[in-house]
Amino acid sequence: MNKLPYIQPERELYYNLGILLLILGNLAQTSRNKKVLTIDKIQSFYFLVTRPAFLNKVLMLANKRQIAIDEVDYYTVDILSANVDELFDRERLLAMIKILSSKKYLSSEYSKSDGFLFDLTDAGKLIASKLEDGYFRKIGLFIEQLSSLQSQSPSKLNGYINTVLKQGIQ
Repeated sequence: MNKLPYIQPERELYYNLGILLLILGNLAQTSRNKKVLTIDKIQSFYFLVTRPAFLNKVLMLANKRQIAIDEVDYYTVDILSANVDELFDRERLLAMIKILSSKKYLSSEYSKSDGFLFDLTDAGKLIASKLEDGYFRKIGLFIEQLSSLQSQSPSKLNGYINTVLKQGIQ
Protein backbone atom coordinates (compact mmCIF):
# COMPACT_ATOMS: atom_id res chain seq x y z
CA MET A 1 0.00 0.00 0.00
CA ASN A 2 1.35 3.42 -0.94
CA LYS A 3 1.30 6.08 1.71
CA LEU A 4 0.48 9.63 0.83
CA PRO A 5 3.29 12.00 1.75
CA TYR A 6 2.65 14.51 4.49
CA ILE A 7 3.42 17.93 3.05
CA GLN A 8 4.34 20.68 5.45
CA PRO A 9 3.16 23.90 3.79
CA GLU A 10 5.67 26.01 5.71
CA ARG A 11 8.48 24.00 4.10
CA GLU A 12 7.18 24.41 0.54
CA LEU A 13 9.67 26.36 -1.56
CA TYR A 14 7.27 28.62 -3.46
CA TYR A 15 5.38 29.53 -0.29
CA ASN A 16 8.66 30.55 1.33
CA LEU A 17 9.79 32.46 -1.74
CA GLY A 18 6.47 34.33 -1.64
CA ILE A 19 7.03 35.33 1.98
CA LEU A 20 10.56 36.45 1.15
CA LEU A 21 9.27 38.51 -1.79
CA LEU A 22 6.73 40.21 0.49
CA ILE A 23 9.37 40.99 3.11
CA LEU A 24 11.72 42.43 0.50
CA GLY A 25 8.95 44.33 -1.26
CA ASN A 26 7.64 45.97 1.90
CA LEU A 27 10.60 46.30 4.24
CA ALA A 28 13.66 46.89 2.03
CA GLN A 29 13.35 50.67 2.24
CA THR A 30 12.16 53.06 4.90
CA SER A 31 9.60 55.75 4.14
CA ARG A 32 12.57 58.00 3.35
CA ASN A 33 13.82 55.48 0.74
CA LYS A 34 16.81 54.41 2.84
CA LYS A 35 17.71 50.77 2.17
CA VAL A 36 17.84 48.79 5.41
CA LEU A 37 17.51 45.07 4.65
CA THR A 38 20.69 43.18 5.42
CA ILE A 39 20.83 39.39 5.40
CA ASP A 40 20.59 39.40 9.21
CA LYS A 41 17.47 41.56 9.21
CA ILE A 42 15.87 39.45 6.50
CA GLN A 43 16.49 36.35 8.59
CA SER A 44 15.02 37.94 11.74
CA PHE A 45 12.04 39.40 9.89
CA TYR A 46 11.34 36.07 8.20
CA PHE A 47 11.37 34.31 11.58
CA LEU A 48 8.99 36.88 13.08
CA VAL A 49 6.54 37.13 10.19
CA THR A 50 6.06 33.36 10.19
CA ARG A 51 5.49 33.34 13.97
CA PRO A 52 2.99 36.10 14.77
CA ALA A 53 2.89 35.34 18.51
CA PHE A 54 6.65 35.91 18.67
CA LEU A 55 6.18 39.05 16.58
CA ASN A 56 3.68 40.42 19.09
CA LYS A 57 6.03 39.78 22.00
CA VAL A 58 8.90 41.49 20.16
CA LEU A 59 6.65 44.44 19.31
CA MET A 60 5.70 44.68 22.98
CA LEU A 61 9.37 44.66 24.06
CA ALA A 62 10.10 47.39 21.49
CA ASN A 63 7.13 49.47 22.74
CA LYS A 64 5.37 49.18 19.37
CA ARG A 65 1.71 48.51 18.58
CA GLN A 66 0.83 44.82 18.57
CA ILE A 67 -1.43 43.00 16.13
CA ALA A 68 -4.59 40.96 16.63
CA ILE A 69 -3.76 37.30 16.12
CA ASP A 70 -6.26 34.58 15.28
CA GLU A 71 -6.24 31.54 17.54
CA VAL A 72 -5.28 29.50 14.49
CA ASP A 73 -2.03 31.45 14.23
CA TYR A 74 -1.36 31.44 17.95
CA TYR A 75 -1.53 27.72 18.65
CA THR A 76 0.75 26.30 15.99
CA VAL A 77 3.50 23.73 16.31
CA ASP A 78 6.06 26.45 15.55
CA ILE A 79 4.82 28.46 18.54
CA LEU A 80 4.30 25.62 20.99
CA SER A 81 7.60 23.97 20.12
CA ALA A 82 9.89 26.82 19.21
CA ASN A 83 12.33 25.76 16.52
CA VAL A 84 14.89 28.50 16.14
CA ASP A 85 16.75 26.83 13.26
CA GLU A 86 15.51 29.50 10.85
CA LEU A 87 17.35 32.12 12.87
CA PHE A 88 20.62 30.31 12.21
CA ASP A 89 20.02 28.42 8.96
CA ARG A 90 21.58 30.92 6.62
CA GLU A 91 22.00 28.32 3.84
CA ARG A 92 18.24 28.01 3.34
CA LEU A 93 17.84 31.78 3.14
CA LEU A 94 20.82 32.13 0.79
CA ALA A 95 19.36 29.44 -1.49
CA MET A 96 16.09 31.39 -1.71
CA ILE A 97 17.99 34.63 -2.36
CA LYS A 98 19.90 32.91 -5.16
CA ILE A 99 16.63 31.76 -6.74
CA LEU A 100 15.16 35.28 -6.63
CA SER A 101 18.40 36.71 -7.99
CA SER A 102 18.54 34.19 -10.85
CA LYS A 103 15.04 35.29 -11.88
CA LYS A 104 16.18 38.94 -11.82
CA TYR A 105 13.79 39.76 -8.95
CA LEU A 106 16.48 40.86 -6.51
CA SER A 107 18.89 43.77 -6.40
CA SER A 108 21.65 44.39 -3.93
CA GLU A 109 24.16 47.08 -3.17
CA TYR A 110 27.11 47.22 -0.82
CA SER A 111 27.38 49.70 2.02
CA LYS A 112 30.60 50.02 4.04
CA SER A 113 28.66 50.45 7.26
CA ASP A 114 25.94 47.79 6.77
CA GLY A 115 27.28 45.32 4.21
CA PHE A 116 24.98 44.10 1.46
CA LEU A 117 21.53 45.69 1.34
CA PHE A 118 18.76 43.90 -0.54
CA ASP A 119 15.73 45.14 -2.43
CA LEU A 120 13.47 43.98 -5.24
CA THR A 121 13.85 44.96 -8.87
CA ASP A 122 10.81 46.25 -10.75
CA ALA A 123 10.13 42.69 -11.94
CA GLY A 124 10.33 41.44 -8.35
CA LYS A 125 7.99 44.19 -7.15
CA LEU A 126 5.48 43.22 -9.83
CA ILE A 127 5.51 39.58 -8.69
CA ALA A 128 5.30 40.55 -5.00
CA SER A 129 2.32 42.82 -5.71
CA LYS A 130 0.40 39.81 -7.00
CA LEU A 131 0.76 37.92 -3.70
CA GLU A 132 -2.37 39.20 -2.03
CA ASP A 133 -4.67 36.19 -1.63
CA GLY A 134 -5.00 33.50 1.00
CA TYR A 135 -2.35 33.31 3.67
CA PHE A 136 -0.23 35.91 1.86
CA ARG A 137 -2.85 38.51 2.83
CA LYS A 138 -2.31 37.64 6.48
CA ILE A 139 1.49 37.67 6.03
CA GLY A 140 1.11 41.15 4.54
CA LEU A 141 -0.63 42.34 7.72
CA PHE A 142 2.18 40.92 9.86
CA ILE A 143 4.74 42.65 7.64
CA GLU A 144 2.94 45.98 8.08
CA GLN A 145 3.59 45.69 11.81
CA LEU A 146 7.19 44.68 11.20
CA SER A 147 7.77 48.00 9.46
CA SER A 148 7.84 49.63 12.89
CA LEU A 149 11.02 47.61 13.56
CA GLN A 150 12.84 48.57 10.33
CA SER A 151 15.13 51.02 12.09
CA GLN A 152 16.22 48.49 14.73
CA SER A 153 19.71 47.04 14.35
CA PRO A 154 20.04 43.29 13.72
CA SER A 155 21.60 42.85 17.17
CA LYS A 156 18.69 44.69 18.81
CA LEU A 157 16.17 42.54 16.92
CA ASN A 158 18.00 39.38 17.94
CA GLY A 159 18.10 40.63 21.52
CA TYR A 160 14.32 41.00 21.51
CA ILE A 161 13.89 37.54 19.95
CA ASN A 162 16.26 35.96 22.51
CA THR A 163 14.35 37.62 25.35
CA VAL A 164 11.06 36.24 24.03
CA LEU A 165 12.57 32.77 23.61
CA LYS A 166 13.76 32.83 27.23
CA GLN A 167 10.44 34.16 28.58
CA GLY A 168 8.18 31.99 26.45
CA ILE A 169 4.99 32.94 24.62
CA GLN A 170 2.35 32.52 27.36
